[in-house]
Amino acid sequence: MEILKCSGIKKVFGKGDNKVTALDGIDLSIEKGEFVAIVGASGSGKSTLLHILGSVDKPTDGTVMIDGVDIGGLNATDAAIFRRRKVGLVYQFYNLIPTLTVEKNILMPMLLDKRKPDKEYFETIINTLGIKDKMGALPSQLSGGQQQRVAIARSLIYRPAILLADEPTGNLDQKNSKEIIDFLKLSNRNLKQTILLITHDEKIALEADRIVTVEDGSIISDHFLGSAEWHRGILVEKRR
Repeated sequence: MEILKCSGIKKVFGKGDNKVTALDGIDLSIEKGEFVAIVGASGSGKSTLLHILGSVDKPTDGTVMIDGVDIGGLNATDAAIFRRRKVGLVYQFYNLIPTLTVEKNILMPMLLDKRKPDKEYFETIINTLGIKDKMGALPSQLSGGQQQRVAIARSLIYRPAILLADEPTGNLDQKNSKEIIDFLKLSNRNLKQTILLITHDEKIALEADRIVTVEDGSIISDHFLGSAEWHRGILVEKRR
């Protein structure tokens, strides 16, 4: 089942001599349950793509379908609701509300809709992420790695169609980075969560099942790990 489909996505900033093409005709399809990494150097367009996929920004041209919905056709209010319910967003900085407990931070998307969470699913999330004993704590009482786990739990609480993670380990040390990637993999495998991970780190990208490489606003390679093409040295060729 196709969860995400991008067709001809272009994003242009500025006009005339100041015109910059950040994305230049991106076509991308992701199936339900995939764990995909998008890699590229700074300025390659990968974060711009994520903002468009998360309905935070709109493309200059092209369409984005998520779970059967054309998100480009949504107004600001509907886009915010769709993002809250269907798109889990995890950033380098955790964006937790400092005055709320861990539990309320996780439940915030549902509290905004005045909905009650599935208690069994909530328990599964916090147990999977190893934060069950932190429910009454404030964000300031947690380590960076623990705060990122809370941010991931919040992104999963609505069972989103897709989780978009933008450099989620960029603010963490090596140990916590590995733990966060392991938790994302567990979410993918145990909770069947579709994940799109943006990273510049090839070692982190190798934890995914598929790697899409972006350069100058275009996709230059798209390979499943373990494929014959990958073992012939795609990563080495890209470095050259």
